[in-house]
Amino acid sequence: MKLSKVLFSFLAVIAFFPFFNPGLVSAQARPANRVLLYTSVPQQLATAFGNAFMKRRPDIRVEIYRAGSTEVGAKLAAEREVGGIRADLLWLADAPIYYDLRAKGELLAYISPEAKHIPADLRDPDGYFTAGRLINMIIAVNKEVVPLKDAPKSWKDFPDFGKKAAMGNPLYSGSNFVTVATFVKKDGWGWFERARAKGVAVVRGNSEAADALAGKEFAIAMTLDYIIAGLIKKGAPLAIIWPAEGAISVPSPIAIIKGTKNPDASKAFVDYVLSKEGQEFLVKQEVIPV
Repeated sequence: MKLSKVLFSFLAVIAFFPFFNPGLVSAQARPANRVLLYTSVPQQLATAFGNAFMKRRPDIRVEIYRAGSTEVGAKLAAEREVGGIRADLLWLADAPIYYDLRAKGELLAYISPEAKHIPADLRDPDGYFTAGRLINMIIAVNKEVVPLKDAPKSWKDFPDFGKKAAMGNPLYSGSNFVTVATFVKKDGWGWFERARAKGVAVVRGNSEAADALAGKEFAIAMTLDYIIAGLIKKGAPLAIIWPAEGAISVPSPIAIIKGTKNPDASKAFVDYVLSKEGQEFLVKQEVIPV
């Protein structure tokens, strides 16, 4: 998709949501020991995390639907129109979705006993959602394509790499949605106008941008820190650059859908996400804990 088309469509979307300002639904009945998680956490990580939870709680089964945050948001809207949201749990990287669901009365308030360990600015004061991880939008470089000394050190310089640079689609990826909102709120659309003019590529999401970078399709990419850190651990010739202006830090909240048929199992999953054990699991996957 051309960057110009992405930004044109995104402009219509962003008008509905201030950045981080930030009837009953019914989940399809399922056994009391099963919960359905809708998430934008990468499939491999989400599956591994679910397995770790089930090892701790073998009486509960976790089913996972994984897609980009904005795609999950569209799925929620579609399900709302045909009988109710099916998910029990939501773990995305798009804060406006949570504020919208809270306003519609579609989230279950739950203050986990683990929440007291989480900074107040990373949780809803009424318990409707709490950040379960922190992800950071950074600049990544393939050192075999461009020497590290020649890589951009700031967001300002990123568009200058033109067709050798890639970023995820904000209409698919919640973290890219937040990144666009942050840039636009601070400096308007100038950065994106430059990126479009210079031919910066737009791929589906952060994982695709990172994989294409590792495959030498691009020299640099705007993507997430933990994805690149994981590829580096596997031997990819990549490096993370923390931009001079700062990385874009994106909280990724966990929440329970109000219509869940399995509130106790859902609460147990939230407790695990926020627990020391759950957070340490994420750290081992290069994710910054809350």
